[in-house]
Amino acid sequence: MANLAEIYKFPVSQDEPACNQVVRHEHKDGGYVKADIENGYDRLAQKLTDTLANPPVKLSAREYQIIFAVIGKTFRWQKKADWITNTQLSDLTGIDSTNIGKIIKGLVSKKVLIRDGKNTGINPVVSDWVEIETSQKQLKTSQKRLVKSDSKTSQKRLADSSKTTKKLVENDCHIRKETNTKDNNKKSTKKSPLELFDFSLWPQMPSPQIFDDWVAMRKAKKASLSQTVINTFGNQLTIAFDNGISVDDCLSECITRNWQGFKYNWIANSNQNSYAPSHFSQRQNGNVGDQLAALQQSVAHIPTPHDDEVL
Repeated sequence: MANLAEIYKFPVSQDEPACNQVVRHEHKDGGYVKADIENGYDRLAQKLTDTLANPPVKLSAREYQIIFAVIGKTFRWQKKADWITNTQLSDLTGIDSTNIGKIIKGLVSKKVLIRDGKNTGINPVVSDWVEIETSQKQLKTSQKRLVKSDSKTSQKRLADSSKTTKKLVENDCHIRKETNTKDNNKKSTKKSPLELFDFSLWPQMPSPQIFDDWVAMRKAKKASLSQTVINTFGNQLTIAFDNGISVDDCLSECITRNWQGFKYNWIANSNQNSYAPSHFSQRQNGNVGDQLAALQQSVAHIPTPHDDEVL
């Protein structure tokens, strides 16, 4: 069987240059097609074809399609580069035109394709073809330098921030210490009621413990303590003291009975029922004995009547 090749020629537009025309080869299923230089050939450098056979960079099938399509649009027409549209490359390769730009960008980054303005061509300096990973390594190296530099800057900022924070903490502690000292001084300089009021009308000064308990009782009953109250108590305490009752006993009775005020009559009446201080009772008992002795002396001259005598 003779080798046959079918070539379909489409009508050529008179306005479009021949180099920009796209020849579509459609192969019927089961048909026999043979490439023959009589139908045309491309002049390619052997180094280029050898490099494409074993490229120093990784090339995908789609990238190979774009490379050979660019060769067909440039070297075939004795051009190093030409303005090739994505639509033309899509028609030659069958790749969707929306993906052409991405593939070309990858080949340009690998330096397999070169661009001069709008023109695209094959880079004949095959030693310049480089893997994208090399560029990525350079990018990573630059990023490491940036990170290292930024790390030093961050550490410096952190150190400065730590110093500033330490100063702020020290200043805050100093301020708190001064505030606490001032508060303590205020507390220590605050006078107690025994030092604040005049007790000249009282017959004697009370013991601090009983007086504090009496003041606490009044505060619990929301009864204020003033100089007027102190003077009023002083008059009644003097009467009680003259009758043998000490100031501590009077205040203790007020605490026990929750008395806000005080009068000697109150404690005198309570003595008849339950209140009997030891020294007060002894004095009262002594007065009764003296009265009995005086009465006996006054009736000593009166004769004692017998049972059979009538006074």
